[in-house]
Amino acid sequence: MERQEARSRLEARLQSAVEDNADVHSAYLLVHSDSRDLHWNLATGKTADIEADPAQPFYAASIGKTFTSTIVAMLAEDGQLRFDDPISEYLSASILDGLHTFNGTDYTDDVRVRHLLGHTSGLPHSLPEGGKMFSNTKLEESPEGKTLFDEMLEEPERIWEPEETIEWAKQNLEPHFPPGEECYYSEFGYNLLGLIIERVTEQPYHDALEEFLFDPLEMDHSYLPPFSEPAVESELPTAPFYIEERKVDVDAVPSLSAFYAGGQTVNTAEELFRFHRALVEGELVSGATLQTMQQWEKLWQGIDYGYGIVRIRPLPFLKRFHSWGGLGASSAFMLYNPTIDVYLIGTFNQWSYMRKSVQFLLRTLRSISKVERPGQ
Repeated sequence: MERQEARSRLEARLQSAVEDNADVHSAYLLVHSDSRDLHWNLATGKTADIEADPAQPFYAASIGKTFTSTIVAMLAEDGQLRFDDPISEYLSASILDGLHTFNGTDYTDDVRVRHLLGHTSGLPHSLPEGGKMFSNTKLEESPEGKTLFDEMLEEPERIWEPEETIEWAKQNLEPHFPPGEECYYSEFGYNLLGLIIERVTEQPYHDALEEFLFDPLEMDHSYLPPFSEPAVESELPTAPFYIEERKVDVDAVPSLSAFYAGGQTVNTAEELFRFHRALVEGELVSGATLQTMQQWEKLWQGIDYGYGIVRIRPLPFLKRFHSWGGLGASSAFMLYNPTIDVYLIGTFNQWSYMRKSVQFLLRTLRSISKVERPGQ
């Protein structure tokens, strides 16, 4: 297939995703392939009554977990911590008290850094039904029938400190299994990792993001609201995301701070691509460390989890379509397919569109795989 034909088909398909779904208001897609000499940065729909722009910042949601895990991996390579370290070496007594008790046994001292990274700690999560993302997660509510996410939306002006989210979980929820026995998605585990990063680096998590990733990779429009601001303010408004019909303006809802190190960054597609390529090509961590991060555990049918990264297997028996990177509950994605040699970065800015977005990405992979490489 000719490149221009492939691009035209992809643009039409992206536009249809917005036009044919009333809950999808904007969509962003960056496609990059070195071997096919492709770099397409696309956007369609509207945000804030203006046409969506490929350079527009958007809410990356749980893609931020990949930032967190990468910083932890960089610290591990520098000898400042180990994946197998007990988390009790880094967290305060008040955080550790009553953190992981299952069937009457306290397993807190058995929780390792790697358990938090790979969602094998057994700790609960904060999203209703896994944020439409992972069907093996259960609805986890307080005795009053509320999830932490419910409380965040009820008090949008509240800023949550990470310690407060952990205390909320301890007071209202229960762990699901002893550390290391299964894989269960946990936002709270990543907030603990953020606190570990703060302890080791002796600085706030948002400053660590800037020091380790945003500054060296020139991710000037990336930031962690409400804790930080971008190095360079975008001339474009941050694209809102939607929870079905409910519009959420990221910069105007401080309560999203509860996600903290579990996925709360705003980024552009170009900057997410810059980060992911640096991770893939060994600029941030060594190949051996990246291989350790890719110890996959089955999280859900067709989705595996490593250390802060996901692997999607939309067609389990066709490895050529297996891709890895980050996914967010806002239907954000940051993936690399090594067989086809293509990066797919973007978002549909819609909570309920996650599964359809994975189907869209599969069709995109099929299309790109048919584009001829130069010289063929």
